[in-house]
Amino acid sequence: MAKSKILVIDDEKEFLHLIKEKLELEGYEVITASDGEEGLISAQVCEPDLVICDIKMPKKDGFEVLKELKQHANFRAPFIMLTVVDDFDKIKEAYEYAADFYITKPVELYKLSKNIKILLNLSKSKKNTLKNP
Repeated sequence: MAKSKILVIDDEKEFLHLIKEKLELEGYEVITASDGEEGLISAQVCEPDLVICDIKMPKKDGFEVLKELKQHANFRAPFIMLTVVDDFDKIKEAYEYAADFYITKPVELYKLSKNIKILLNLSKSKKNTLKNP
C-alpha cells in the first residue's frame, strides 16, 4: 500500500524539521515548503493527500494558499491550518475558505497525528464513494 503524502508549509525551519521527522516515523511521505509560493508549486507537482499550512509566511500567506488550492477542481486534499494565530475572525475565515481543521500552536504532536488520521480516513471514504456510487 502506498504511503500517504503530506505537504507541510511553514516558514519556521525547526518546526518543519520536527513535523517532518514525526510524520515520517508514522509512515507518511512528507514534502516540505518554506513559503506560500513554494507550497503552491509543491502541491501542484506532488499532489499531496493532505496539506498542513501556517498562516503567516513570506510571499503568500496561508489564506492565499488555501484559496488558490481550493479553486482547482481536481484538488481535494484535506487542509489543516496550523498557526500561532488564535483569533476568532481568522478561524472563521479559514473555515469559510474550506479549511478542514484549524489548529493553534503550540500543538501536541499526538493530537495533530490523530487529526491527520481522521482527515485521511474521511478523504479515502469520500474517494471510494465517488468511485463506487
